[in-house]
Amino acid sequence: MLSFEELNKHNERDDFLSLLKEKLSEKRYNKIIQKSNYNKTIVALQTDLVNLQNWIINNNKRLCVIFEGRDAAGKGGAIKRFVEHLNPRNSRVVALAEPTHIEKGQWYFQRYLKQMPNPGEMVFFDRSWYNRAIVEPVMGFCKKNDYELFMNQVNNFEKMLVDDGIILLKLWFSISKQEQRIRFINRLSNPLKTWKFSDVDMEGQKRWDIYTKYKEKMFSKTNLEYAPWKIIDSNDKLDARVDSIKYVLSKFKKFKETENIKLKPKAVKNEKKINYSSKDLKLLNKDKALINLLSRDDATLIKTLRYVKFERRLKKLQLEMIKLQNWVYEKNKKVIVVFEGRDAAGKGGAIRRAIQNLNPRKLRVIALPKPSETEQGQWYFQRYVQHFPKHGEIVFFDRSWYNRAVVEPVNGFCSKEQYSNFMNHVNAFEQMIIDDDIILLKVYFSISKNTQQKRFNEIKASSLKKWKFTEVDGKAQKLWDKYTKYKDEMFEKTNTKIAPWNIISADRKIDARIDAINLILKNISYDKSTQIHSKEIKF
Repeated sequence: MLSFEELNKHNERDDFLSLLKEKLSEKRYNKIIQKSNYNKTIVALQTDLVNLQNWIINNNKRLCVIFEGRDAAGKGGAIKRFVEHLNPRNSRVVALAEPTHIEKGQWYFQRYLKQMPNPGEMVFFDRSWYNRAIVEPVMGFCKKNDYELFMNQVNNFEKMLVDDGIILLKLWFSISKQEQRIRFINRLSNPLKTWKFSDVDMEGQKRWDIYTKYKEKMFSKTNLEYAPWKIIDSNDKLDARVDSIKYVLSKFKKFKETENIKLKPKAVKNEKKINYSSKDLKLLNKDKALINLLSRDDATLIKTLRYVKFERRLKKLQLEMIKLQNWVYEKNKKVIVVFEGRDAAGKGGAIRRAIQNLNPRKLRVIALPKPSETEQGQWYFQRYVQHFPKHGEIVFFDRSWYNRAVVEPVNGFCSKEQYSNFMNHVNAFEQMIIDDDIILLKVYFSISKNTQQKRFNEIKASSLKKWKFTEVDGKAQKLWDKYTKYKDEMFEKTNTKIAPWNIISADRKIDARIDAINLILKNISYDKSTQIHSKEIKF
């Protein structure tokens, strides 16, 4: 175990690496180095993705990236790294559930077309219309003539998309049969991932060869000049994430000339000696801590210790979130969680931690952009209602209809009459939601004026986060008192018995994220006795 003095040399990289090599086994040392190098690489690539998104927004481009591959190939993990730092109001992840009875009677491509990107938007499909090329025929989910019709139509379908100006990129994540089996076993033994394993996964191993046959046929018929397949070797998850992002970025050259702004890392001094407990030192010697010290230019021992402790607490709560989601699905419940708060309060980061290990096909995160001209002429609540949950689904609103209670009047985005109408009707609106058996939870992230200013400074200095700072943010400090006035009025008039506000103190992000998940778990009466057991299945 490394001592405090040895750990405190983490800023002297060469010396620290020598210490690690001396103290750790070769296998553990190589793992830590690989992961820390990956972390640095992925942050640089995510910075380029943020710049790419800015270019797409500024030039009204439409990007559609589809992720295909066998079960456990790493598609979802790669998508998470793509979108982690993107503006959620201009990007979406589409992970469709099984088609409904109505959708089954529609033109096959119809439910995918609904999800196509708008101008200035990036859409990532976690599985796509290519379900019909492989999974459905292999598993007997479609008839032979349905499969043949799809194969006859898909090239023309994609030609129409591309000719209409949609940038279409098709990624195939390729793994070996042995690697898939190993990942299935890991899923079954990890309570955070057990939900990912299904009967289809098990059949995937048994039907490996027939799957390969349909896959090869798909490649031979749909690897088009205007929409080619890019095969990503994903036996190593970290390499696959890096390679897939690099490939997407390689398709765009222009954005780097005007959008790419990189900033120098912060200099961090060695910390003064602190009386760490033996338990603290043990935590600082964990792989996660050592990787953090090597990966982050601004890492300190105190920050790293907080991070490791936070991750341990978070894992336990995320297990409970899985139980909650299972309960919602099994009992056909409908849940809405509204996140509100001032700019830079940490709403988005809290939502990401809450859903990190949940099934994306049974939840949605709604972060709406500015209303369109059509939406501005509609009933105010209409564009929110269309995103309400179906039975068995949880929907998280990253800002909601309460924009009209505070942000809009403060910034002059609505008239006094519109504001007054909203305040007169919102309680009745929420009463109707609850009467319809929707569970509604309202969460407000509260920060101090000084904390907001500090975060604005950090956002403006970060190549990953600079997109978050908007014209509205620039006015937020000057309009602080006016915002407070409208916020207090909102609490006074809409903190009802049936839909109360739950206030989270958010000056410290780590605590706020934990508190938010605890609040969700406390306020929704799911079956807490449910146990998530590892499964034993023979392949």
